[in-house]
Amino acid sequence: MHAHVSTSAYLRQMWERRSFAIAMPLEEVRTSHQNTFLGNLWHLVNPMLSVAVFYLVFGIFLGARGGIDNYVLWLMVGVFTFGLTSRSVLLGAKSITNNLGLMRAMRFPRALLPVSTVLGRVLTFGFELGVLAFVALVTEGGFSKRYVFLPLILVLHTTLNLGLAMIAARLNDSYRDVQELIPFVFQLLRYVSGVMFPVTQYIYDADAPKWVSRIVALNPMVQILDLYRWVFLGNPVDPLRTSELVVASVLLLVFGFRFFRAHELRYGRA
Repeated sequence: MHAHVSTSAYLRQMWERRSFAIAMPLEEVRTSHQNTFLGNLWHLVNPMLSVAVFYLVFGIFLGARGGIDNYVLWLMVGVFTFGLTSRSVLLGAKSITNNLGLMRAMRFPRALLPVSTVLGRVLTFGFELGVLAFVALVTEGGFSKRYVFLPLILVLHTTLNLGLAMIAARLNDSYRDVQELIPFVFQLLRYVSGVMFPVTQYIYDADAPKWVSRIVALNPMVQILDLYRWVFLGNPVDPLRTSELVVASVLLLVFGFRFFRAHELRYGRA
């Protein structure tokens, strides 16, 4: 059984079955929304509708766009990148419970299921990155040399998402309430991550409640969004906080992988 092999052997088994982890999200992307008129365009339409709603509420009604150059692109970066994490974690949480039949029929490293789910979200995020690049080209006067860092930022983002997805997958296998709670958790995180309005000033605002400043300072999504906005908009980033994010993301992935594997023998037996 996979739970009894060494970590290196387990990772080798995962690599040998990498085609399995790639084929699943490709098939999902191909068949998703196939019964709708717009088809896979919904991968873009859904986040664009969210951008429109947030722009109306926060940009127009609440005046959050004040002081932000190119608020539309700034908002799009926030909605798209935050959506990648929220979808990865929610669907990652369901990756075990939604594939019980597959696990009973086949033997393979169970960690491939959350990996496959996260890869699927990265594939659909590629469409959104294309839109961001186009809007940046039109509104920012061309591409920047900062774009060469985009793959590294995406790898870092995926590392964070995969660690969270593995933790959520194991928790949801034991407690199915987790998948019901995750949307509410991310609904709260959306407001303290700077998706619709800047929140970093709360870290330095002496009048802000300490618990708010602490949440903002510890929330990795704040820095993730800042990195993407640095690429597309040139917004400044804090090198120290970026380094902390890299360390935290790697540690989270290592912990998530070990946490997930510790329950390996029980997956598919429910």
